[in-house]
Amino acid sequence: MSMTNVWVMDKMKQKDVVVLNVLSPEAYAKLHIPGSFNVPWTNDANAFAKKVGQLYGKGKFFITHCSGLDCMAGPSAAKALKDNGFQAEDYPGGMMDWEKSGYPVEGTMAPRHAVK
Repeated sequence: MSMTNVWVMDKMKQKDVVVLNVLSPEAYAKLHIPGSFNVPWTNDANAFAKKVGQLYGKGKFFITHCSGLDCMAGPSAAKALKDNGFQAEDYPGGMMDWEKSGYPVEGTMAPRHAVK
């Protein structure tokens, strides 16, 4: 399934959906999707999945994302979650697509008119 920003925005309205920004805490602080959570990708698939399970449990649908199409952290995180029994998909457009499309963003680099 290839997720679009419209699909992600719609899914975020559901209480059992968790959007995971898998970039560094520094990148998350600069710019992120409002309502998303930061769980950085670590290249240790099992440790990542364990951390997500500890924070949110397994009974949710996880949407992972990173910076954009050239970033592999989001797809790797989604695969790690699926391999560990979670329901997960990656939003390949990530922050670049989200911001370019004019959807709200938060963080220290967010435009003034963005959601605060």
